[in-house]
Amino acid sequence: AAVLGSLLTATLIVTVRSDCAAPARSESAEPKEQFEGAQRFPYGYRMEFVCRPGFMRKAHTGNALVCGMNGVWHGPSDICMPKPCAYPGEPANGRLVLPGTFAFGSTVNFTCNTGYRLIGHSEIACVVRNGILTWNRDIPTCQAIPCAPPPEIENGQHSGMDKEHFVYGESVTYWCHSPRRGQRPLSLVGEASIFCTTRDNLNGVWSGPAPECKVVTCKQPRVENGKLLSGYRPHYTFGDTVAFDCDFRYSLSGSGASTCRDSDLWEPPLPLCQRSSCDDPPDVRNAVKARLAGNLFPVDTVVTYECQQGHQFSAGETTRNISCLPGLVWSAAPPPCERILCPDPHLPNGNPVHPWQVKVVYEYGDRLEVACSEGFAFKGHDSSITLRCTHDGSWDPAAAECIPEPRCPKPDIPHGEEVYKSRSGYVVGARVRLACEEGYTLRGPESITCGADLSWEPGLPFCDKVCGPPPQISFGQHSGRSDREFPYGTKVTYQCAEGLSLVGDESIYCTSDDGKSLAWSGPAPECRVVRCPKPVVERGRMTPQRFTFPYGLLLHFSCDEGFGLRGAAQSRCRADGTWDPPVPTCQPVRCPRLPSQEDVVVHFNKLWYEVNETVSFTCKREGHLGALSKSTCSADGTWTPPPKCKQRDTCERVLRNKAAFQCGIPLSDLKTLLEVQKLYLEIQKLEKEL
Repeated sequence: AAVLGSLLTATLIVTVRSDCAAPARSESAEPKEQFEGAQRFPYGYRMEFVCRPGFMRKAHTGNALVCGMNGVWHGPSDICMPKPCAYPGEPANGRLVLPGTFAFGSTVNFTCNTGYRLIGHSEIACVVRNGILTWNRDIPTCQAIPCAPPPEIENGQHSGMDKEHFVYGESVTYWCHSPRRGQRPLSLVGEASIFCTTRDNLNGVWSGPAPECKVVTCKQPRVENGKLLSGYRPHYTFGDTVAFDCDFRYSLSGSGASTCRDSDLWEPPLPLCQRSSCDDPPDVRNAVKARLAGNLFPVDTVVTYECQQGHQFSAGETTRNISCLPGLVWSAAPPPCERILCPDPHLPNGNPVHPWQVKVVYEYGDRLEVACSEGFAFKGHDSSITLRCTHDGSWDPAAAECIPEPRCPKPDIPHGEEVYKSRSGYVVGARVRLACEEGYTLRGPESITCGADLSWEPGLPFCDKVCGPPPQISFGQHSGRSDREFPYGTKVTYQCAEGLSLVGDESIYCTSDDGKSLAWSGPAPECRVVRCPKPVVERGRMTPQRFTFPYGLLLHFSCDEGFGLRGAAQSRCRADGTWDPPVPTCQPVRCPRLPSQEDVVVHFNKLWYEVNETVSFTCKREGHLGALSKSTCSADGTWTPPPKCKQRDTCERVLRNKAAFQCGIPLSDLKTLLEVQKLYLEIQKLEKEL
């Protein structure tokens, strides 16, 4: 049964592990050892590859395929990658159209700047030539596009007469020869300048034909009902331009400007000025012309007249229209606007104040002052009111009424008093002005008015405790100098004139010690000239650097290398001109003598060492001295390197004990050796815990 099982297993293995066909051809790599195309390879066969010319190995990628189970090759798909060609450069007056890469097999294209044509091939490729990666041809060149010489003209010349060659972008300017005595001047007809350009980016052409030099005159331009705005001359030649405008209420038909182009030829043709507006619309008394858009009134223009406020054409009619007729005349004008009438006013329990204001007929704008009889007052509590005849024929105010006169209660506030009161007492509309006793300030309005609901408006104020003005200081000022009152919690801050220092608290507050009276939290500070002496720290420095040292200045100190700060690192200038804490000093840094160690032997050990001074020491190993070592005193007061001897580690001792077993040491001696070793380890553990 066991033999039969083994045979079945072997059969399965043979069935699964079939051989592999030759791998597909790669563009970038080829087998290191050549083989025939029909050859097959057994399971586990390893085929190595090398890169073809123009390719190189990929980093961190294997170079072999292995024949796996089921006849499939296993390994990297891309073993090699294209090599890069060197940057080919760019032609003068051209540029390289950058590809994605300069790798083997890639191509790059070149193009020329505007005005230049390409000489050579516009495309080159990265190839392998004689085993070297290079470009298949030289880069092209860019040549300026040439133009033929510009045409010459009769009776004139151009600015390029002394040149033989013309390239893209160059221009020439033409001008006419000066006339001889008795001859009329020549005009340049056409474009004065032409330039070399191109239509196909290969051949140059001139931008236009050459101009002509000839005698050109035009007649005086005249426009009926119009005038010249600009360009007037006694004689007109080629290129002269004139601008026209029509007389008032005439419109221009045609172009507003013309230019002399050829003999007696104005382009565009001279315009016409035609009548286009009615005259100004007539004025109407007590009326205004509404919505006038300028002062031109073409046919069918409508002008609206609106009566001024308080006027009308007839009962209820306040607007009328006229229009500009086809004959450029206005339709009939409206009549004047008359003032609107108001009815006779009647006020029960009231009378007119001024007899001269009384009329039989009242018109818009008339005024009539009336007052209530004794014991009556208007609802607004005014002693009199003025009625006005309004624009709609009614009186304003419309509902004036005299009613029995009400009063407000007397305005009493603790620690306050009245400083002004209306003669009429506390009637509606009466005003009262209030003030507080000394040591109090008014919270709320200082002036109140008796309202229509018989309450004071905008409400009664109250008197609140305040601090007196803060004390003034010589040669200084405080932040509350523009304030009139100082309630509880008010803070004022003092400052001194330039060059003086503030001695004392910079700010004081309005506060209370007993909960009743208010006072300032402390005395005002003083302004004094306070200067501290310049601190001198040998072998040290201070920040900030100053020439003077006023009160309150904080300095920071530090020492030069090799010196340490003795004292505080910062100090402030006090009001008495001293530094607090005192200015420190810089003392030389010293290293202490080397500490005693059981396995360290120091040669010539002193109590103190200066910076950069060295000490020699040796290490003891089992009763013997080792090689001589040195340690140097550093600028921070420590030894570099620290004097320390390396302890023999436990592994080394175990190996020695192992050697003892191998050398055949007697059992009694070995027991003693192990007990000593155990005691040594316990001592080491105790030292670490301590």
